[in-house]
Amino acid sequence: MKTHCRWRPLRPRLFFLHACLFLAAAFSLMAAPGPSRAEFKKTKIAVLDFQLQGEGFETQDMGKIVAEWIVTGLVQAGRFNVIERSMLQKILKEQELPMYGIVDTKSAAKTGMIVGAKVVITGSVMKLRDYTEVSARLIDVEDGSIIAAEKVKTDRTGKLEDLVSQMITKIILDFPLEGYVVQRGEGNDINMVTVDLGRTSGVKTGKRFIVYKEGKTIKHPKTGEVLDVERIELGEIEIRDVKDKTATAVILHEVMPYRIDYGNMVRSSIEGVSEKPGRREEPRMEEQAPESEATAEEPTVEKLESFSVGEQYYVLTTLHYGGRRSSITWDNRTDLSPIRAGERVTLTAIAKTFVKFRGKGGEYLFAYHNAKRPNPAMLSKFLTKDDPSGTINSYPADVKGAIMQGKVNVGMTKWQVLFSKGVPKAAGGRKTADMPLDEVLLSDDWIYAQGKIDKLAVKFADGKVVQVID
Repeated sequence: MKTHCRWRPLRPRLFFLHACLFLAAAFSLMAAPGPSRAEFKKTKIAVLDFQLQGEGFETQDMGKIVAEWIVTGLVQAGRFNVIERSMLQKILKEQELPMYGIVDTKSAAKTGMIVGAKVVITGSVMKLRDYTEVSARLIDVEDGSIIAAEKVKTDRTGKLEDLVSQMITKIILDFPLEGYVVQRGEGNDINMVTVDLGRTSGVKTGKRFIVYKEGKTIKHPKTGEVLDVERIELGEIEIRDVKDKTATAVILHEVMPYRIDYGNMVRSSIEGVSEKPGRREEPRMEEQAPESEATAEEPTVEKLESFSVGEQYYVLTTLHYGGRRSSITWDNRTDLSPIRAGERVTLTAIAKTFVKFRGKGGEYLFAYHNAKRPNPAMLSKFLTKDDPSGTINSYPADVKGAIMQGKVNVGMTKWQVLFSKGVPKAAGGRKTADMPLDEVLLSDDWIYAQGKIDKLAVKFADGKVVQVID
């Protein structure tokens, strides 16, 4: 009995101890890092005033202005935590450090450490008689190493704003977005995936990601140090819908015999952010032609006389959709999500006032407005039996890049603009609701709707873009 009594008081303690251990284990599992709980952390960046070299600057504050432009561009990208300029100036003044003139990496790293930045951007603007050059260095605060060194250059007629815009694009490309696939759809949504990157990490519709998984580790034969990890590419996805912390993407292709699935890693492939300083719109390079002229022949597309439910077609000219029903209208607003030229779709319904078709991203409703009736002349502007991907892939790299990002550059042909933006809302002063494609191609003045109010005008001469006006 005594022994029994001695053990009885310990039982509640043991129970309490086991309960605590159980709860601790449960909380540790809940808090354990994993693909679905990965939290995107913005890189903290400090931008110092750029040094001026040469003569002919509009103001001696141009180095400060360039830094302000870069700060604005990085903030608009949504992926960086950029130290506010006035706060940066205040801290550096207290530490008796300059806002400019820091050329050695150790001094720049020390400055970054003082203000709490992970990366410091410093650089110079050189203006000579025949050209202007902007140089920038990205310095890792932790060890003072140079992460990247970028340089852009233009002739004397080029605008400094355009140079800085190009520099912002290069800087952003030095910080590719990385995340995880956290869900793959089922049934009708089998070609859709969700990633753990969203609006807060700077993801936008149309952005593409390479999907991969890690393979073998590469070790040094003597020290055993891991030098690299093999990356096995699984396919490519394109963002279609963005929320605060996640985004939904359509699978563009998968590398056989692999399959894109939960837990795979993603890395941004083509960046779509290249905004002008202080503006939230695409840069227009009216004074710059593409790097190389298109040498491929323009497509010869057979105009279809009829369309049938259940038949497969290819998107001929990029379409844009929006809303809960994934609706498309004839005015083709380019601020909405794109269905790129070359995507394969299946017609699922043809009615008097609308058609439906299914693609990788689900089912779309194409509603006719201001068009007299749904007819082959209308649909043949958007759908074809001939895959245009071969033509698009034959274009030079700069043209293909513009098409993939939905841009219009000086020097592009009318077909290249159709592949990039789609059919315009107006051509030659007429609404294109009932205009067949050949009539649209005859016009040298196109107007695109970029929203309810915003418009984009594209002017052609000799079949090529000569001016882009926002």
